[in-house]
Amino acid sequence: MLESFSLSLAETSLSQWILLTYWLWPILEIIHFIGLSLLLGGLIVIDLRMAGHFRALNQVGTHQLLPFVFIGFALNLITGALFFIGDPMRYSINIGFQIKMVLIVIAGLNALLYYWKINPVIHGWDPDANPPPIAKFVAYTSLITWTVVLLCGRLIPYVGTG
Repeated sequence: MLESFSLSLAETSLSQWILLTYWLWPILEIIHFIGLSLLLGGLIVIDLRMAGHFRALNQVGTHQLLPFVFIGFALNLITGALFFIGDPMRYSINIGFQIKMVLIVIAGLNALLYYWKINPVIHGWDPDANPPPIAKFVAYTSLITWTVVLLCGRLIPYVGTG
């Protein structure tokens, strides 16, 4: 099923345009890197503070970085989709890409856990007290998951390309 989808996607004019436009792929790479910097840069501060580090920072104040995280994710989602459309046969069989996609789903579920369990009560936390275990779990899961997403993304050109 994925193979037939990839084959049909590879035959689209958008796929051909992405592959054949000399300057497009490098520009997409740059935008993808900027998105990654916004995403991970913001999450590192937010997650480490939520896990109980950097207590001099205002816990709720660090969440003012979330719009940058969302912008970074949106940039990566758009450019990542264009990468896939541009070379679907290469990406669909790539183990680095497949692991990356699974981890992004896990990161999304972890973000839902944050919004359901932590966001409603974070304003009432004592800034000097240890954060609850669920907060540490969500924070470290986020940090680990997104770090491995980054590593898998970097491995895509080098592993499992058929």
